[in-house]
Amino acid sequence: MTKKIYCYLLLSFLLILDCMSQNAGLITKAPDFFLDCHECDFTFVRQELPFVSFVRDPQLADVHILVTDTDTGGGGNKFFFNFIGMKELKGINYEYSVTTKQSDTDDDVRRTLLKILKIGILPYYSRTSFIENLNVDIEEKERRTANEIVTDKWKNWVFRIDAGGEFQKEKSQNEFSVTTGFRVQKITDKWKTRLDGIYETNRENYYDEGELITNRQDTKEFNANYIKSLTEKWSAGIFGNYLSRNYLNIRNSFGFSTGVEYNFFPWSECNRRVFAIRYLPGLNFSNYYEETIYDKKQETYFSEALSLKLELIQQWGEADISLTGMHHFGDFSKNRLIFESDVSVRVTKNLSVFCEFQAQAVHDQIYLPKGDASLEDILLRRRKLETTYEINGRAGLRFTFGSIYNNVVNERF
Repeated sequence: MTKKIYCYLLLSFLLILDCMSQNAGLITKAPDFFLDCHECDFTFVRQELPFVSFVRDPQLADVHILVTDTDTGGGGNKFFFNFIGMKELKGINYEYSVTTKQSDTDDDVRRTLLKILKIGILPYYSRTSFIENLNVDIEEKERRTANEIVTDKWKNWVFRIDAGGEFQKEKSQNEFSVTTGFRVQKITDKWKTRLDGIYETNRENYYDEGELITNRQDTKEFNANYIKSLTEKWSAGIFGNYLSRNYLNIRNSFGFSTGVEYNFFPWSECNRRVFAIRYLPGLNFSNYYEETIYDKKQETYFSEALSLKLELIQQWGEADISLTGMHHFGDFSKNRLIFESDVSVRVTKNLSVFCEFQAQAVHDQIYLPKGDASLEDILLRRRKLETTYEINGRAGLRFTFGSIYNNVVNERF
C-alpha cells in the first residue's frame, strides 16, 4: 500500500513538472496581428473577432497576415493566406488557400475569408497563455475534392456576355456609344483556353453654325489563347487575334503566334512571386482604310517579341515590372520597346511610396495614313498621330500615424 502511495506521488510530481515546463515556453501576452488584405472587409473582421488585436503597422505586429488572390477558371477567386510569424514567433509560418465561386455574394466571400482567418490565428494563440480563454468547435467533413463531390455538366467551361450603352444630348452636340463583348474560357491545372471578343461603336455629333461635324469610332477585336502547362516552370501556347479599328486606320488585322514561357520560380508560388521570360514569334496580315505612309493598302509580315516579367508580393510591399521588346522580321527599324512598372514600397513603419510608370519607344506605326491630320481630326482624336514615344505615370506618398491598435468599430452616421 505504501509503495502505491509513493508511486502515485511520484507520478503526480512528474506531471506537475511537465505542465510547468510547457507553460514556461508559452508567450504571456496575446499576439498582435497585421492584416494585409485588400479584399477583406476589415470592419466585419473586427466585429466578428473582437478579441483579436489588429495593429495598423506591420513592424509592430507579432504575425503578418498577407492575403493575395487570383481569378479562377470558373469566374471566382482563389485566395492565398500567408501567416508569417515575427518577433518571438519568427519562423512560425502557415499557408492556406480557399476558392470562392462567381455566384457568391459579398457576404459569402467575406465569411469564407473570415473562416480562414480563424483557422490561421489559432496556432499562434496555442503558443500563448491566452489559449485558455478560447473555445474551439470543429466539425468534421468528408475528405473529398470538389471534382469528386460535384458533377460539372459544363466540364469547367465558363461563358460571359456583356452589353451596355450610354448617351448624352444637348442643343449643340450629342453622343452615344454601344459596347458588347463575350468571354469563353476553360482553366485547369494542365490547360488554359480563352476566347474573348468586343465590339464598340461611338458617335459624337457637333453642330457649328448649322454645319454637322461627326466623330465615329468603331472597334472590333477578337482574341484566342490556348496554353499548355509543360512542367512546373515551362509553358507553351498558341495565340490568335483579330482587330479592326478606324482610329488606327486598320480595316482588318489578323495575327497568329506561338510562344514559350519559363518561370524561374515554380508556378505553385505565383501568388507570391513570378519571374518569367517569354518568347513569341508570329505572322501578321493587315489591310487599311487609307494608304499608309509606306504606300501600302495591305501587307503581311513576320514579327517576334521577347519579354521579362517580375511580380513580387512580399511583406515590404508589391512590385509588378515588365519589359517587352518586339520587331518586324526583315526590317528591324520597325520595333517597339515597352517598360511597365507598378511598385509600392513601405519605407518606414509610417511611410510608404508608390509609383506607376509606363514608357514606350515607338517605331512601328506602319498603319498611319498618308497626309496631314486636319484640325478636326486632332481635336476630336479621330486618328492616331505619329510619335516616337509614349510616357505616362503617377507617384505618391502615404503617411499614417496615431494609435497602433484599431480594434474599435463605430459605424454611427
